[in-house]
Amino acid sequence: MDLFKEYAADYDRWYETPLGSMVEKLEYDLFYKIAKPKAGEKALDAGCGTGRLALDLAGKGVSVTGIDTSEAMLAIARSKVQDQNKVQFLRGNMEAIPAASETFTLVIAFTSLEFTGQPEAAVRELWRMVRPGGRLIVAALNAWSPWAWWRSRKTGHSVFAKAHFFSPWELLRLLARNTGERCLVWNTAVFIPPGANSCIIKTAPVWEVAGRLFFKPLGALIIVRVDKTRVQERLPELNLMSKLAPKPKGVTVD
Repeated sequence: MDLFKEYAADYDRWYETPLGSMVEKLEYDLFYKIAKPKAGEKALDAGCGTGRLALDLAGKGVSVTGIDTSEAMLAIARSKVQDQNKVQFLRGNMEAIPAASETFTLVIAFTSLEFTGQPEAAVRELWRMVRPGGRLIVAALNAWSPWAWWRSRKTGHSVFAKAHFFSPWELLRLLARNTGERCLVWNTAVFIPPGANSCIIKTAPVWEVAGRLFFKPLGALIIVRVDKTRVQERLPELNLMSKLAPKPKGVTVD
């Protein structure tokens, strides 16, 4: 069953609205700060949807393979491709990725882990794809954000009825448990409310700075980086308040 078949046609339209455009801008801002993709490297976008992030990465010189279980989403993604040498979209499940181990230096699951029925198996499979020295980036919808409440209350057909929203500590434990790594870099994005008007949207960057500094666990999107190496890179601009927040047992936030 294609969970996203009826949703695919409307997915991109929301990002064309003032609120949707700002949300994507804030999410990508944090994603690029944490992931730090490099031109020329090979990336896997697991659960690529309509290809928005994969194509953005390809535009920055990254060679991207996107996989998704939804043919409806993949059809839209493929229709956008102009250069087959930079990005390709394939049918695939993140719980059983059709690729050899340690193929990619950057592996991404961007708002896709919420929709797998086996998150433990999915994380292990994503980790299998990461080359030594590479990194896994997981971006998940935050159960502690007002956006989770708003999405869960939407009526009619909604893919979010099938989604599992993660708390920050739940996601950190899941990743630590299934990768064996203890030093995880993370923060959250999108602190404006889901019903934000035009005035709030204009001031969103101010909300974002304050939120990432003082309300780190409460942003709408959690983004975590797990490096496949014992040498951990410090990202002080993303972790100013990490020592003030309670830490999940067994997980070190650098």
